[in-house]
Amino acid sequence: MTSMTKHTLSDCFSLRARIGWQGLRSDEFKTEGPYLVTGIDFHNGRVDWDDCYHVTEERYVQDKGIQLHEHDLLITKDGTIGKTAVVVDCPEKATLNSGVFVVRAINNEVVPEFLHYVLHSHWFDLFVRNVLTGSTIKHLNQEKFYKFTFEAPDVPTQKKIVEVLESIDTVINQTRETLQKRIYVRDGLFQALLQNGIDEYGHIRSPKTHQYKESPVGMFPVDWDVIQIRTVATKVGSGSTPRGGESVYTNEGIIFIRSQDVTHDGLVLSDVAHIPPTIHNRMRRSCVKKNDVLLNITGASIGRSCVYDLDEDANVNQHVCIIRMDKGYEKAYLLHRWLFSYGQRQIRVLMTGSNREGLNFDQIKKIYFPLIRDEAEVKRIVAILRSADEEIEQEQATLRKYQSIKQGLVNDLLSNKVDIPDTL
Repeated sequence: MTSMTKHTLSDCFSLRARIGWQGLRSDEFKTEGPYLVTGIDFHNGRVDWDDCYHVTEERYVQDKGIQLHEHDLLITKDGTIGKTAVVVDCPEKATLNSGVFVVRAINNEVVPEFLHYVLHSHWFDLFVRNVLTGSTIKHLNQEKFYKFTFEAPDVPTQKKIVEVLESIDTVINQTRETLQKRIYVRDGLFQALLQNGIDEYGHIRSPKTHQYKESPVGMFPVDWDVIQIRTVATKVGSGSTPRGGESVYTNEGIIFIRSQDVTHDGLVLSDVAHIPPTIHNRMRRSCVKKNDVLLNITGASIGRSCVYDLDEDANVNQHVCIIRMDKGYEKAYLLHRWLFSYGQRQIRVLMTGSNREGLNFDQIKKIYFPLIRDEAEVKRIVAILRSADEEIEQEQATLRKYQSIKQGLVNDLLSNKVDIPDTL
């Protein structure tokens, strides 16, 4: 095994940041001039220069210490702490916004790219948690950050480790790009099929070949019924938080669905809560049935929806609304996809002027959607959309696999558990 040397951040790196914004106001952000980098411009460990705002030349020269250079390492110190990016393809003039440290090597003991991966390890996560314990303001203090200690091999070995990890980052980024392309294709299909439908020959309809009619939410084929949810829903309602709150949650029992479990791509059960059957039986009005559409009705995730397609008993809290149509999976799936796309516009309109961030049941019942009477057409549409969903799910699984491999490599390589030749 390669020998490791213990380092303290202050011994090999300097930290600089924009002090108190230095009077920089958001109305000073420009569309041209020197680049202004903030944490939201970090994407996959790099700065996305196309996303950056710009500032005046006067603001750029105000502080030479935060003028950026190739191979600088950036880390967010406020809000989402610990998000990092290595400066690559640095423009001639670029500077920092507030909330970000520039971490710059002061000797040749540790390369910045190696530290970038150290800051993505569980050792740094533990350090940050300890630093923030008891703090009400989430902020990475410069004095404390300087005391962060870590181990590193000699510089040639560091560079080999970086090469290995960057190679899997390349694969991860390529997978992300493929995933995003599939999502674009799927969303285009959603838009076309949920607005036009598909004929018996597999062709998407158009006004040139089929008759259309006006509706409160646009033009649709004449043989479709554009109706409000209340017309066909047998249930629109949510649940409540059991008495005792989280203290009654169990590791097993009845699935208890909260808003964080509901996503547009399905129900996420990796961190789902459970409640005892006795409590579930007392909450019979909010029991979930197979093929119910679940819709988030409060908070930042308003409008997210999915279909409950499990055979297991489940219940929901007050932040999740059950929409039940008793029309089978295909109709429920189409309603969910409508809410995911066109329905979002109606939700925003319904909430206009509302003094609280939430949807009520009357508003949900007023949402319009197209009800397709031809069962064969419904099945054709759902088959196409579900096929696109499955391709995305496969790509997401591939991405998770590579991310897991990377995390394992980070931990093994940085802790000197494996030699570099074993990983190549």
